[in-house]
Amino acid sequence: MAISHAYPNKNSRNPYAQTSPEPVMLPSVVSYIDILGYREMAMKAEHAKQEQEFLRNIRRAFSEGQKMLKGDFGPKIGAKDRYVIKAFTDNIVFGYPINPIQGLGDAEVELGSAFEMLSLFQHWMANEGFFIRGAISIGDVYIDDTVVVGKGFTEAYNGEALLARDPRIILTDSAVEAVKKHLEYYTDQARAPQSRDLYRDSDGQLFLNYLESVLIAEEDHGPFYEELEKHKQMVEERLDEFTTRPPIWSKYLWVANYHNFFCSQYPKYFNGSHMVDLTKLQLRPSTIV
Repeated sequence: MAISHAYPNKNSRNPYAQTSPEPVMLPSVVSYIDILGYREMAMKAEHAKQEQEFLRNIRRAFSEGQKMLKGDFGPKIGAKDRYVIKAFTDNIVFGYPINPIQGLGDAEVELGSAFEMLSLFQHWMANEGFFIRGAISIGDVYIDDTVVVGKGFTEAYNGEALLARDPRIILTDSAVEAVKKHLEYYTDQARAPQSRDLYRDSDGQLFLNYLESVLIAEEDHGPFYEELEKHKQMVEERLDEFTTRPPIWSKYLWVANYHNFFCSQYPKYFNGSHMVDLTKLQLRPSTIV
């Protein structure tokens, strides 16, 4: 017996809910991210009988953090949202359809917006003790309450699983190629917004410079020093906590190095007092007596 589906709901704010009778994948900026060490944190809370406190903390952090991803800072405008967020526990999928009319239809606008929102989210979560790992891609995708499917999602998912490694959101090949194209629009590429949004890691990966969010109001307000200090303190706490667990400890050492590199790029604002003291973390052998 044939089953008739009223699909999709034309009243949905989901930008992937089109007027066609079947779901259609759209060219999009896609990000797949998860929380580093979520399982270990949950198990630690269970063993310490602090499940309720952990639930309260993770729920609050995610609820506030997702407002930054969803842009929940004011009234909704228009019949559709510009992007969609699908979240489950420690995993988030972010899809932002590329507007073929806006700009050149080459995803520069959508990538720039994604960089800003993901940076705010990643910094917020880190300051709450939840460090993020993920990937950003560009490709066809479809996202609704039931499914997430498409090349864009697969590439972002594989990027997070195989390339991200540390608490960083990396760009997959498709996103890197787009950024290279966008940089060609600028005579002085050092002044292009992408040069502040992204850093290149020692392994060649481009990753999101989320600490740039402390300078989001640089001209009017100056740096948000309190937020940078929270980040420093949280990194130091994690380094102390995981001293005896090298595989995890090394990931927070990566964050410490990133934090210090960021500070070093703005000597007019930041000095040694804003940096993580790495001298005590240098790996040196010593005698046992």
